[in-house]
This record gives sequence, C-alpha cells and structure tokens, in this order.
Amino acid sequence: MKTWAIALSALLITACSAPPVASPEPTQPEVCEPGASDPPDTAAATEAPPAFYPPPGSNEMLRQALSGAEGLEVIISDVVIPPNAEVPPHYHPGEEFVYIIEGSAIHVEEGQPERMVQAGDALVIAPEAEHAPRGGPEGARAIVFRVHVEGEPERIVVE
Repeated sequence: MKTWAIALSALLITACSAPPVASPEPTQPEVCEPGASDPPDTAAATEAPPAFYPPPGSNEMLRQALSGAEGLEVIISDVVIPPNAEVPPHYHPGEEFVYIIEGSAIHVEEGQPERMVQAGDALVIAPEAEHAPRGGPEGARAIVFRVHVEGEPERIVVE
C-alpha cells in the first residue's frame, strides 16, 4: 500500500539524483520525467494495488487452535475504531496483544489510568480485564492477537 508508493518514489528520486557517469564525449543533460522511460504496456503495472480496509469493529482474520497448548486458540483481528467512537465495556477470555497501525485511541481499562495509544504503539491486555477503548480524532486501526480459551466467545460485553 503506502510502503509500495514510498519505495517507488525513493527509487525515482535516487535515479534522478544519481551523479552522471563520466563519458568520453559530451552529452546533453539528462532529463528525468516520471514515466518517460516506461514502455507503454507497463504503465498499469506502476499503479498501486487497491488497499484493503475493513469495516468498523473487530474483524476476525484468523482463528486457529494452538497445537502445543490444549484448550487454547489464537485469534487475529483487524480492529477499526471510528473517530471519537466509544467501544462498549467488555473483556476477553484470554490475553490480548494490540499493535496500533493507524490513527490513535484512548485505552480505558478498569483500575488503570487512561492511556493514549497511537500508530506504532503496542500494549498487552490481561485476560478478563474490562476495557472500553475510544477512537481518537482520526480513529484507530489495530492488529490484535489473542491467546484465547477455545470455544469461548471472542468478546464478552459488560452490562
């Protein structure tokens, strides 16, 4: 996604700013224009692939039993919290490992001070810890990895 576009930009900048190779005969200055050297049939290959963006909520991407731990499974979710949205208080029957990949959120956990988390931050939530995150001004997206009790619901909402 963005990484592909950044890599392509860096490649173009490097190619355009590389010092010229010494030549025995004088040459015209090289003009670097995007796409000038691309063959016509490869123009479509330079377009970025479409990005995947899931809907708001916890989007389960994988659920798999752990082969070395009887009664446990792994759940990987792509979680999207819209801007300023409040997730209802809940807990999970397992340990939760969170990595924020976009935006920001306020982590609200019972018995803990509120904590701002933003892209690049990671946190661990203990099994059965009640929490209710809130989306920051731009919302948040996180990859969540849970070591979960097999057969239990993914989330238990606290009334």
